[in-house]
Amino acid sequence: MNFFRSQTMGYYKLIIPRESAWNVMNELAELDCIHFVDYDPTLPMINRPFANYIKRCDDLLIKLQLIEHEMKKYYKKITYCKDVNFLIKNFKQIIKERSKASHTYLDEIENDIDKKHQQLIEQSTNMENLHERRNKLIEHKSVLLKGEALLGQSFFQPANYVAEGYVNLQGKELDDIKVLQGSVKFNYLVGVINKEDQIRFKRIIFRITKGNAWMNTMDIESDQIVDTKNDDAKIIKSVFVVVYPGGGGSNVITNKLNKICESFQVAKYTFPENNMVFQEKLRSIETELVETRNLLEMTKNQVEAYLDDFQRVYQNSNCSQIEELKLFLVKEKYLYTQLNYLRVQGSVLYGSIWLPQGADIKVDSALREVQTIYEGLPTGQLQISPPEGTKPPPTFFETNEITWGFQEIVNTYGMPRYKEINPGLFTVMTFPFLFGVMFADIGHGFCLLLLGIYLCVYNREIKESDSLMKHALIVRHMVLMMGFWAFYNGWIYNDFMSVPINLFGSCYKTQPAEHPTYPDELEWALKDESCVYPFGIDPVWMCVPNELTFMNSYKMKLAVIIGVIHMTFGIILKGINAIYFKNWIDFIFEFIPQLIFFTCTFGWMDFLIIYKWFVNWTGKTDEAPSVITLMINMILAPGKQVDPPLWGDGTSEASTQTAMLLIALFCIPIILLPKPLILNSQNKKRYAQSASNLTENLNKDLYQKINEDTEGTQENSENHAASSGGEHHEEFGDIFVHQVIETIEFVLGSISNTASYLRLWALSLAHGQLAEVFFQMCLNGGISSGGFVGAIRLLIGYSIFSMATFGVLMMMDVMECFLHALRLHWVEFQNKFFKADGYAFEKCSYAKVMQDNAVPKEE
Repeated sequence: MNFFRSQTMGYYKLIIPRESAWNVMNELAELDCIHFVDYDPTLPMINRPFANYIKRCDDLLIKLQLIEHEMKKYYKKITYCKDVNFLIKNFKQIIKERSKASHTYLDEIENDIDKKHQQLIEQSTNMENLHERRNKLIEHKSVLLKGEALLGQSFFQPANYVAEGYVNLQGKELDDIKVLQGSVKFNYLVGVINKEDQIRFKRIIFRITKGNAWMNTMDIESDQIVDTKNDDAKIIKSVFVVVYPGGGGSNVITNKLNKICESFQVAKYTFPENNMVFQEKLRSIETELVETRNLLEMTKNQVEAYLDDFQRVYQNSNCSQIEELKLFLVKEKYLYTQLNYLRVQGSVLYGSIWLPQGADIKVDSALREVQTIYEGLPTGQLQISPPEGTKPPPTFFETNEITWGFQEIVNTYGMPRYKEINPGLFTVMTFPFLFGVMFADIGHGFCLLLLGIYLCVYNREIKESDSLMKHALIVRHMVLMMGFWAFYNGWIYNDFMSVPINLFGSCYKTQPAEHPTYPDELEWALKDESCVYPFGIDPVWMCVPNELTFMNSYKMKLAVIIGVIHMTFGIILKGINAIYFKNWIDFIFEFIPQLIFFTCTFGWMDFLIIYKWFVNWTGKTDEAPSVITLMINMILAPGKQVDPPLWGDGTSEASTQTAMLLIALFCIPIILLPKPLILNSQNKKRYAQSASNLTENLNKDLYQKINEDTEGTQENSENHAASSGGEHHEEFGDIFVHQVIETIEFVLGSISNTASYLRLWALSLAHGQLAEVFFQMCLNGGISSGGFVGAIRLLIGYSIFSMATFGVLMMMDVMECFLHALRLHWVEFQNKFFKADGYAFEKCSYAKVMQDNAVPKEE
């Protein structure tokens, strides 16, 4: 029963010659059954023997990421690996067919990637330079054309010089400035600026020149200039022209404007002196643009040719070349990471491993296969060994598609100890059931059930598609069971989206009221005293005035009964654990008194609820006692006669309650005192024995110090210091305080945990009331109205009803019920027996690490 308790583990020593370390580890990593023990967890990976190989793999993976980025930029489709086991066999075959040493295949891959990466970088750099050149030419051409449109031919004409500051251009139009062209010398500043900086640039120009400048802009076509640093995104730029009075290039305004241009990083251009130079410059730019476009096209074709090589799926492969290289490097990195867990001594690697029972046969077979495949290479050796240190073996459960999700729920809280009962086995059954109790509804549960059936039936089709539903495939069986139990419990409550279903015929009929308050008043009466509704609750209870009171009482008591049974089962599992580990102290002084305490208190309360249900209170409902009152009086008024009694005259009931209370109180000191006293006595004996052994060892050391050399003596002293330092004497105060906390947590936790199960009632009530509100507000009016108006109201109301039901009940309430079921398992159930301080069996597996990296990351 590998899912009830962890698989039995064996501790082994692995010895591998360094010359065949790669080959041996390559075979072992395909077995998926080895847990390597790190010989020194405090030693950084960078200081280990194979750290350089890992760094090389990381560097190559980074280069492949850059190449993959380029492929996405050029819209190259990458074929990802769907079967990593096929790829592992392919790698193995390639290495086997080579005549060189197996580990040197990484060198070939490294040289190939470096070469192609360097070529791609050179071509990409050329592309960026050509784009930059093309951008400059487009900007210059735009400056000439837009500048001519803004300035006109008159600005090619010479003019006289007027000193700066004599002409105020504030508020003047360009035509007014051109009138002054014949008598005043104007300077101009022409350039290109990002459109987003245009307004700020204008404001600063105005402030610096105090309005003594004229400025205008024109946009360049948005599809012409690209940003080479941002995946060739389009940039919107504008040509600006600033005209201001003055002569020469060293005046104050010119210097200020140049500084502003530098701060905005704008490109400045000069305007030709005459029309002839203007036309000649324009033709030169056009010629250069044609040449640049041709070079760009050629370079782009070369880059795509390189990328096509990485995109191609080669023979005997199932994915693109870049994906195959990436997964090979992931595999190599993982191999050297596992080798770093071994201690290197000379030409041999020593390590410790954990193996599940029976896996040593597979490892021995793999070691023999290394010698068969690679002739002339020494293979490794496997030796059974007693475990070192006090750390227990790792925990390992075999899971499948059904149990994986439930086991993850447990592991998220904590990993079970080695050989501790696995809560995941029971979570498979109890988690969907408790969810169904809270989400109980025939309609909503059936929708969830249909979703689970759809995910299970069309599992492969969804996995191969791009549907968002494929992310839910991993929990499809959990959704299926949650939907089933919600559907089932909906029939128990007889609730179909707040509407009861009269499937078997009600046991009640209407008749004239015995004491009517108004004429023709009717009341419900049983058809037959022996009539019982076959399954679930009679639908009449949903139509009576006290419907909410009745359903609240029923669901609340049902929640308490389920909670007490669930927690009692958890306490029983604690006893089973104690028997398995032969921990008789916990079994006698914790499990037995805890079970008796819980049974005498909350088990007694469940008995009262069930007994009260079996009594026919027809015609004497006023005599029915309150279970809550009975439990309160049991504590506050022990021995007092019960009135009204649940059975008899109340005397036997009172004496039974008193006996239950006394037994429960007697269990508390049994839980609190014996265990710390016994543990303290055992610790004293163990400490005295270790002290006696230490004295004996010290006497031997003294004799050895006289007869042996200093080196040998130092080694022995270190060994004894290590052995004596491993002993730890736990004080009685620490043990007692821990037991006090455990006792208080159990006694008070029994009360709070039982109350916590009332969330089963509360969430079921909230779900039912929300469904009723949606039905009454959206559908009931249209159904009641009838006719054409009613049909219109029903059509509009149903659209609102469906959206509200999907958004609130099928999305938010599903998540809410899921989280509350999670809490009931983590806190109320598992804390009765689950320590959750184990650690997982981390199997060395190529398939797992490659599968994790084969899935493309979401952008």
